[in-house]
Amino acid sequence: MGVIRGQLSGDRYLSARNASAISTQLNVEDPLLGLKAGVLKHREEYEVDLLVSPLFTPSMQDRAACEPFLPLGGISKEEERGIIVQLSQQAIESKVIFGDDTVMMPVLEVAVERHVHLLRLSVAVSADVRDILGRFLVGEDLSLGMSYARSQIWTQFPNLLGPCLKAMIAKGTFTLEKFGFLRDFVRSYHPRDMSLLVQSLNNLLEAYHTGNDRPVFNQQLEDHQATAIRSSQCDEEVQKFRIQMTHALLSDFAGGL
Repeated sequence: MGVIRGQLSGDRYLSARNASAISTQLNVEDPLLGLKAGVLKHREEYEVDLLVSPLFTPSMQDRAACEPFLPLGGISKEEERGIIVQLSQQAIESKVIFGDDTVMMPVLEVAVERHVHLLRLSVAVSADVRDILGRFLVGEDLSLGMSYARSQIWTQFPNLLGPCLKAMIAKGTFTLEKFGFLRDFVRSYHPRDMSLLVQSLNNLLEAYHTGNDRPVFNQQLEDHQATAIRSSQCDEEVQKFRIQMTHALLSDFAGGL
């Protein structure tokens, strides 16, 4: 719990987009004024959630930091709720930075709940997957790999994670970077099985090759997922990386379907 408390109380940087939304919604000239305790406590919970949610979406590094304390099967929903309640009672504050100005913002229960829920503490990882990752990764890299494996998306498509990892192992080509790309790819497109995954990877290459401006992936998902992958609207370096990762995965999966 100390790790999560530290994450909640850490400094946060307010983006121009989020600052504009806060100023408009709360009718304040300075968005930081809208984050003061006296303002937030008088707003409806759903309003607070919408306004502060961009500030309380944990990173993969946040999730990885929790891994050394999690059992393979994850914690129960009751334990997760207990963590949320305890942290909400601790009057945690976080420094929010916007330009040269700062404000100490109370971390209300709705923000605690969002952050803790998105850490995916209750998602299980199989012993087989843990053993596979343990062959290639140690220390912080293993924690990050485990957090990729603990992503909710694999529970929606349970027939993907094992075969993907085994294909990379069989070719001796597993890398943490490629695993992270695969996880983001599956979150964006939701292929139901390996054949659709390969098809989707080929679609991405084709979209880049033809210069098609239409996104290959589900637009609604991308609007809500910062890590979603698109075939357009990215700079040359990002496109180069995606093409490299896609070719690598297609090579891993070739002949294994």
